[in-house]
Amino acid sequence: MAYRIFEVSNNRLLRDFINLPYKLYKDDPNWVPLLKILTRQTVRGKNNALFSHGTHITYVLKDKNKTVARLIAGIDEKANAEKGMKRGYITMFECINDKEAAFMLFDAAKAWLSERGIEFIEGPVSPSDGDDYRALLLKGYDTPPVLFDAYNPPYYLELFEAYGFTKYRDYYAFHFVANRFPSDRFLKAVDYSMKKYNFRIDTVKLKDLDREIGDIRKVLFKAVPESWEHFVIPSVEDIKKEANMLMKFLDPDLICIARKNDTDEPIGFVVGAPDYNQVFIRMNGTLFPFGIFKFLYYRKKITRVRIFIQFVIPEYQGRAVNAAIFYNYMKIGEGKGLTEAEGSTVGEENAQALRVLEAAGGERYKAYRMYRLAI
Repeated sequence: MAYRIFEVSNNRLLRDFINLPYKLYKDDPNWVPLLKILTRQTVRGKNNALFSHGTHITYVLKDKNKTVARLIAGIDEKANAEKGMKRGYITMFECINDKEAAFMLFDAAKAWLSERGIEFIEGPVSPSDGDDYRALLLKGYDTPPVLFDAYNPPYYLELFEAYGFTKYRDYYAFHFVANRFPSDRFLKAVDYSMKKYNFRIDTVKLKDLDREIGDIRKVLFKAVPESWEHFVIPSVEDIKKEANMLMKFLDPDLICIARKNDTDEPIGFVVGAPDYNQVFIRMNGTLFPFGIFKFLYYRKKITRVRIFIQFVIPEYQGRAVNAAIFYNYMKIGEGKGLTEAEGSTVGEENAQALRVLEAAGGERYKAYRMYRLAI
């Protein structure tokens, strides 16, 4: 093959970058196309915390005039400075089933990162430094992905490993069904803990967004283990960027903060959103001319919620705060006609969260793999 690699430097190449998945997955009934306008905003860096933290480069690979692969490589200089690392990343990888094509992109990314003093590469990372499209799908190809979950053909794993990437970490997704909610014993434990440890569960108020963001950051500062080398506490500005990116999909009733009753101090939180993939799968990535009507109609029929992130401060861990947040969350969702939930994605190192999700009745039904490569 006479492959040629191009840096995305104009609108034509950007369109090629955005449109490639529609060709690769056109015969896959489980693939869910994100709205093209959202992909364009991500690649251009709008409301994108990751790209604002350093430099990056965007590639497409062509066979004559046909686009066959794409990739973004970059450096999170903020995280590297705070963690004392020399880490590069790759994201938004898509490719035909051809080692030569994939290896050309990996070679280009490795050379570009090496020139900038990078010592190892991780990927595929979230393109927004969040929990969206992170890692490669390893298990769970039989059902469509939930909102912002990664999805890829199995051969992507083979391409990464053939090049020399090795497993860095696995992540898991849990499936919940409202009518299979946990036992009375679990619910009694939740009620007992909320009374004994004197805390409550609030839903966020958008009119007090600055306060809510401040409380979420307070929890993160206390709850994120120092051993999490990949996680940097986001700034208020970063959280606002992520919120702006998600605002079209968020329901404030599905963002809950646990607070002490006597002091209002935050002790934990959970963030989730209705699964708009149940809408996007019908829209083929476009709003106009008819996609907007499908969006307005089918969003009222969403039956599932995705829980993105959940943290509890250390002194309240083991006091059923996680369980209380999750139980209240599921009850709120049930009242909105949301009969299913996915809790995702949870790293394999987070043993406590994995135990809580399983105790709450979750089925570990999907797995994802993040890779590393030494340069």
